[in-house]
Amino acid sequence: MIKLNIDLPEGFLDEEERDGYVVPAEMKQVWAIQMDLLSRLIDVCRQNNIKMWVGGGTLLGAVRHHGYIPWDDDVDVMMLREEYDKLMAVGKDAFEQPYFFQNAYTDSGYSLGHAQLRNSQTAAIRPADSFKPYNQGIFIDIFPLDAVPEDLSLRVSTIKESNRIRRFLKARDTNILYSGRLTLIGRKLKARSAVKKHGWSNIYRKSEDLLRRVSIDDCRYVAVRSFTDDKFLFDKHIFDETVWIDFEYIKVPVPKKYHEFLTVQYGSDYMTPRHDSTNHGELVFDTSRSYKEVLPEVRKAFKHSLFKRLWEKISK
Repeated sequence: MIKLNIDLPEGFLDEEERDGYVVPAEMKQVWAIQMDLLSRLIDVCRQNNIKMWVGGGTLLGAVRHHGYIPWDDDVDVMMLREEYDKLMAVGKDAFEQPYFFQNAYTDSGYSLGHAQLRNSQTAAIRPADSFKPYNQGIFIDIFPLDAVPEDLSLRVSTIKESNRIRRFLKARDTNILYSGRLTLIGRKLKARSAVKKHGWSNIYRKSEDLLRRVSIDDCRYVAVRSFTDDKFLFDKHIFDETVWIDFEYIKVPVPKKYHEFLTVQYGSDYMTPRHDSTNHGELVFDTSRSYKEVLPEVRKAFKHSLFKRLWEKISK
């Protein structure tokens, strides 16, 4: 595993059983790198007076397990859009190698609606994304919480148009042959032309501006609109105060009203463990080699699996 800028407790990297689930040593190494990323992000946010909280499964893990959910493989961070924009303004210069603050403005080809902090000396590659040109090191997610319009038609239209813009950009680097999505050829060509003419960042910015149309002062709810649309609506006052709680061997910031947050996202029985799958699918992790070295291997294996499936269909 690569050298980290944090001191790990003795035995942290060992295989461990938690709640009847065995966490292999390989995943503990991934956790260690993510913990290093999280610690660095917390430091940068403190230095720049930026409010942040762990969210999603990380918040659930902090409350229920005082650390990772045993079967989880990622870290989620959230912040109100105003705070997120502060981080976007300083992030490019605040993080030095091997840390890389990734968003559509620092990494052309990246079209997700949230930022990620990555370690460029490692790899976390989704096989289907192995053709994409952006940084694919081990990461933590940083989600903006946007104001949700009271007007339902505005709520629907802003989400729809914002998502459409990001899908349009994503098509530029979609491998038509290996994805099998031949219907995207026209969109891919249009996206290439548009990016060449207007620039990746300028087009992407339109998708964010749509989500900024409503001020948090004029709404009751916020949501991670660029990722889960308006599936989970959180009362904005949940985030009025912050407390720090244990997460593995560090303290992390959480909303003081974390019970209300977790009830919205996971239900009133959120303290009862359920072995759910992660959102990331089958990521290929490597904690000792850069994604640049690992990408060709993943791409080759992905091509082989696609051709194998195609041959099996033909042979039937």
